[in-house]
This record gives sequence, structure tokens and C-alpha cells, in this order.
Amino acid sequence: MIERSMRHLRRLHGSWTGKGVGNYPTIDPFEWTETLRFELDDGYPMLHYEQRTYLVPSDEASHWESGFIRPLEDGSIEISNSQDSGRVEVLRGRLTEIEGSDGDWSIELNSVVLDHDPRLHRTRRVFTLCGDTLLYVVQMATHTTPEPRLGQHLEARLRRSS
Repeated sequence: MIERSMRHLRRLHGSWTGKGVGNYPTIDPFEWTETLRFELDDGYPMLHYEQRTYLVPSDEASHWESGFIRPLEDGSIEISNSQDSGRVEVLRGRLTEIEGSDGDWSIELNSVVLDHDPRLHRTRRVFTLCGDTLLYVVQMATHTTPEPRLGQHLEARLRRSS
């Protein structure tokens, strides 16, 4: 199972750049540019990633996170990360191949650990790889809204840059 998942995840290796938009009921909408790098090490069945975003139009640093993506024995995928705000997340989900494609896939991950951010109740991330385009959506539920329901927070489209 791990090797099958790694075959799909290896396609992320390299750098990706693009733009995204964000909103949430408690904040003003915003846009950003992003560089997302994935690195493989043949000694480990996982990817390391680093994400950096900058607000548009000011080019002010907005978000920085680093973590690992690893397949688990049961066929699921796990992401663990640490963010510049101090937040720590672990999310798990399944990789699904997109029917009729040439190896494209999607992963839906739901939070199993959230720490150092008392506002958060739950998060979900969905990554979709189509050729040299990586799309992702981040949803969250917080204790800052009347009912902590999952709502879309971020959406980005990145293209392979190396």
C-alpha cells in the first residue's frame, strides 16, 4: 500500500507556484501568491513540503508552513505540519485516482490533531493533481462563528515551476 501511494505522491516532487484567494465570515477577503516545494528523500517513504505565501498586492509575507506527507500501512495518507502562527495540525484521508485520467488523483484530508490555536474546531484540505496543475481547498470550522461548521477558507491553483 505504501509503495502504491508513493507512486502517486512522487508526482508532487519539485516547486509549484500560483495564486489563491481566501475568505471567512470573520475576516476580509484576500489574495496571495504562493510557492510550494515538495522534496523526496529515497531513504524515507514520505515527502517534505514547505509553503510560503505573500499577500497581493503588498507582497507582504502572509503564511509559512512546513510538514510531511506520508502514506500509512492502511492505505491512508497523513499530513503533519507546523505553521508560523504556532499551530500544529495532523490530517488524514484517502487518495483517490481520477477515473479516465492519466494518473491524476485527489486527496481529501480531515484533521485528527489541532493544537496551539484555540479558535479552530476542525479543518479539511482537498488536494487535486491534474497533470502539471495542483489545486487545493482548505475548509475550517472555528469557535469564532456562532456554530462551528466547516466553511471554505482558502482556494489555490498552482502550476509546476520546476
